[in-house]
Amino acid sequence: MTDAAEVGSDAMNTLVQGGPMYAIALFGLSLLLVVEGRKRIPMTVGLVGFLLAYSMVGPLYDWLGADLPMTQSMFQLIAAVVVAVISVSVAEMAMRFLAAGLVYVVITNLIASGRQFDIDLEGDAFLSGVLTLLAFFLSFGFRRLIPALMAGLVGTLGMMLSVYVVLGWPVSRLNGVDAPDAYLAFVGMLASAYLQWKHIKSEREKEMEPEVEKEYIF
Repeated sequence: MTDAAEVGSDAMNTLVQGGPMYAIALFGLSLLLVVEGRKRIPMTVGLVGFLLAYSMVGPLYDWLGADLPMTQSMFQLIAAVVVAVISVSVAEMAMRFLAAGLVYVVITNLIASGRQFDIDLEGDAFLSGVLTLLAFFLSFGFRRLIPALMAGLVGTLGMMLSVYVVLGWPVSRLNGVDAPDAYLAFVGMLASAYLQWKHIKSEREKEMEPEVEKEYIF
């Protein structure tokens, strides 16, 4: 079995020790993220948080002692639910901050580029208004784009990890340091974004199609 000690994660060790059974489940979940990540990423983050917390809070129950008014199973369940809710909230907040950060980077680079051509994008009232509108529309665009990109990246890494576990390859190759394997996930991220964009486009086309009246034969 692949040695995952270098990764330094109990969750990773649990996955590797679980073998093909855990790997197949991870592959299916990751594939769902790649195909429909923009819709499924909150559910997936919550599910992963729930499973990780449920499997890892057992030692915490022993550390707190036997005075707790609940069994270990109940404690694990409550802790897993709390971690799942927090995980979803943190993931959504992180994506919002990331979208805001991307808007900031784009706007500041536009302002810097304008200065090189002696164009004051901040001082001019009209151009400043244009920048404000641009930032407003970019924020909406990035909020839709970020979940698709994040889901594609995480889903691709999950699929690669599950394949490595099944084949018995060292999962430490996916840490981005020991080998360049992890960077292949960016290719999967772009492919996932394209698939999700095509899916969104097809859904919009179906919504815009006029309803066909049913023909009744008497």
